Amino acid sequence: MTNRLCTIQFMRVCIANLLLFVSLYMLLPVLPLEMAGQIGMSLADTGKMFLMQTAGMLLIGPLHAYLVDAYKRKRVCIFSFLGMIGVTALYYFVDTFPQLLALCALQGIFAGLGTMAGVTLAIDITNTSLRSYGNVTFSWMVRLGMLIGIALGVWLYKWYSFQLLLLVAIAIGVIGVFALLRIYVPFRAPIMTCYCSTDRFLLLRGWVPALNLMLIAFVPGLLIPIFHHSSCKVDLFGYDLPFFAFVVIGFPLALLLYRLVFKEDKFQIAIITGLVLMFLSIVLLKITPSFLPPLLLGLGLGLVAPEFLMIFVKLSEHCQRATANMTHFLSWQIGLTSGIAMACHLEATSEIGQLCMWARIVTLVSLLFFLLITHPYFKHQKVR
Repeated sequence: MTNRLCTIQFMRVCIANLLLFVSLYMLLPVLPLEMAGQIGMSLADTGKMFLMQTAGMLLIGPLHAYLVDAYKRKRVCIFSFLGMIGVTALYYFVDTFPQLLALCALQGIFAGLGTMAGVTLAIDITNTSLRSYGNVTFSWMVRLGMLIGIALGVWLYKWYSFQLLLLVAIAIGVIGVFALLRIYVPFRAPIMTCYCSTDRFLLLRGWVPALNLMLIAFVPGLLIPIFHHSSCKVDLFGYDLPFFAFVVIGFPLALLLYRLVFKEDKFQIAIITGLVLMFLSIVLLKITPSFLPPLLLGLGLGLVAPEFLMIFVKLSEHCQRATANMTHFLSWQIGLTSGIAMACHLEATSEIGQLCMWARIVTLVSLLFFLLITHPYFKHQKVR
């Protein structure tokens, strides 16, 4: 283990998890439409499958600590990746609603287990003094994989077919497995722990920021189905790029904005700015069809998500970094999938303007929640 963060091993685990989330999130914006037609059900009912995916992640959570301590973490991660790839392939053969719900729950189990094992691997191969930076970098790659997956899924579904989309998702997942195979993990003897615990699953003292992050993630989740067939009016090589392609561009630009404008100890200003940019983005959706609204949304998410991760890390003890990371991920996942489920339910009876109205309301509530509850709670409870 060296004193540098960007070692080849750390880069491989980051790339592998980026590819995992690209593969997983490619399906999110298109599954409601495709499954509604494939199974013959209403779009409103398809939102339930995302809740089942989150339920699968929560179901496997109490076993996280036992599995990574009793077995090799790299092996657990590879097994999870392969399981997720297998479930992705099975979506092509779904013909009943119970089958769909079962597949989503199974995919949630593999995705949750793979994420936890990936976080643990990233921490294990990072020097102790650099683990806070490593946590943020790993989280950035995961979040970027989510956004790239959404944008790529929308684009492939618009111009090609669902079958091709599944093949691309499977191929990306396989490449992620090969990246995992190249990772060298120093030997460590198995540790026998209890079968069920909150270790590497939920940071109990982080419940307040977890609720806040769920509200924030609810907003992009609410917007995903709205734009599954839309694109910004920007032509590139004869193609109209989808809405979330510009969210992808805005997300890494937030890193540059943060380095130029904000100081490390001014996380609250960064979060407030990010939420204001998210609100402005949703307001502009009704005014202009340009690339500006999704770009601002990407900037806002890019400022907010990493700072919330540091809140969880600073609320955790030294041995709870993986738990803090998983709590951050699960909070985001619960909020995002709840937003998608709500959008699927409302889209059958609501106009896009009404969905945007709900997004604006939730963004304002998230801002007030942070100012009045989360920030005071964090200042009182932080241990680092």
